[in-house]
Amino acid sequence: MRRYGQPRVFGFLTCALLIGAFLFDMFTQHGVAAWVLYPVAIIAAMQWRGRWAIVSTTLAGIGLTVLGAWVSPAGHAGIDFINRILAVVLISVVGALCLWLERQEEAYEAVAASQQRHELTLRSVVQSAADAIVLADGLGNIVSWNKAASSIFGYKEKDALGKPLTMLMPERYRAAHQQGLKRVVETGQSRLVGQTVQLHGLRKDGEEFPLELSLASWKTKGDVFFSGIIRDITLRKREESHLTVQYAVTRALADSATLAEAAPRILQAVCETVGWEVGAIWSVDAGAQALRCNDIWHVPSVTIEQFESATREMTFASGIGLPGRVWSSGKPFWITDVVQDSNFPRVSMARRVGLHGAFAFPVLSGGEVTGVIEFFSRQVRKPDEHLLLMMGALGSQIGLFLSRKRVEAERERLVLELQEALTNIKTLRGLLPICAACKKVRDDSGYWNRIEDYVRDRSQAEFTHGICPDCARKMHPDWDEK
Repeated sequence: MRRYGQPRVFGFLTCALLIGAFLFDMFTQHGVAAWVLYPVAIIAAMQWRGRWAIVSTTLAGIGLTVLGAWVSPAGHAGIDFINRILAVVLISVVGALCLWLERQEEAYEAVAASQQRHELTLRSVVQSAADAIVLADGLGNIVSWNKAASSIFGYKEKDALGKPLTMLMPERYRAAHQQGLKRVVETGQSRLVGQTVQLHGLRKDGEEFPLELSLASWKTKGDVFFSGIIRDITLRKREESHLTVQYAVTRALADSATLAEAAPRILQAVCETVGWEVGAIWSVDAGAQALRCNDIWHVPSVTIEQFESATREMTFASGIGLPGRVWSSGKPFWITDVVQDSNFPRVSMARRVGLHGAFAFPVLSGGEVTGVIEFFSRQVRKPDEHLLLMMGALGSQIGLFLSRKRVEAERERLVLELQEALTNIKTLRGLLPICAACKKVRDDSGYWNRIEDYVRDRSQAEFTHGICPDCARKMHPDWDEK
């Protein structure tokens, strides 16, 4: 029950009115006081202690009105009787009316309290939700903002309320948003309401990120409102990109005999999956102690002839340029804007074709850098540690491929040597035509060769020359005498 002022004051006022009305009735005729003062006392009791006070005051007013018939000055009996009957009826009606009003107010307050509890509960649920929950009016201005929205977008509640929804979306979405908002308000039709879609959001610091949006709308007293449940799916998209790139690279390596053959597919897979425009692969020339470009790839929408030509023609020593720095450190490296970088020899070409963000990572094989892979974007890109970690793992995967190919090549070489040795041994086991006089051997082409040359060419045997005892006696008979 809503009370006005201090309840104790209304208690004193109620009692004073009852006593005053009775005293006034004692000195007046015809029960006039009962008509006015007792109903006023009931109204005062309504502000005192609710239904109990109303009932008590009503009964007291009726009782005092009846009692006044004996103690008040004698008058016209008929008029006095009628007045007191009417006064009792009036007091009863006022009391009943006050009771009804009291119950109505209690019911209203109960509903209001329930609604307030519901609103507090709903607000607690909204504020504690893991997803951003944003409400907007028909003009597209934000009217509700929870903690998750602050965490995702970077705006505090006081900074977001009353601001347009367009501040949460990239520029390319804003025109379509305004058209859709107007269509919903005017016709009630929408392409997105009731659906869950994947879009990109815009944080306070200007960073774009992938999100999942579930949109709803409703009308209240003719006004249109919108609610959006927004989930940041950056981690999920990152994992999906990682798996997509890993699968594409694994497939490219499995279908290729060399890294040069797999390079275009690797560069294309990374560029298209993580959203970069240009990629290049460099290999270490151990003899020249320099990095040389094996291949370069770019999306069809960009034109980079000058940059591509310069990349293919240039070599980088350790520590020079983006590839050289990665070769020197053996770790991934990120450049926010190559145009502003002091150690980027291709800066003029990059500026000309509009390249800015860049990163590179090493290809590690046996703990050594055997190559470097770099990527470029037309946007200024802030460092992404998760992307660097993913690309570092990709470099290790490619390094394992190179190690496996080297092992396979060495194995094939050994197999060929073994087969050649077995072939030579088989040849030496055949019937050899040897000259009885000079001991030369005739080969398959009809040429006569010294036996040492013939055997050496068909095996891995080497010869040392000496003299046997029989030949020694023939050549030096005097040795036996000695």
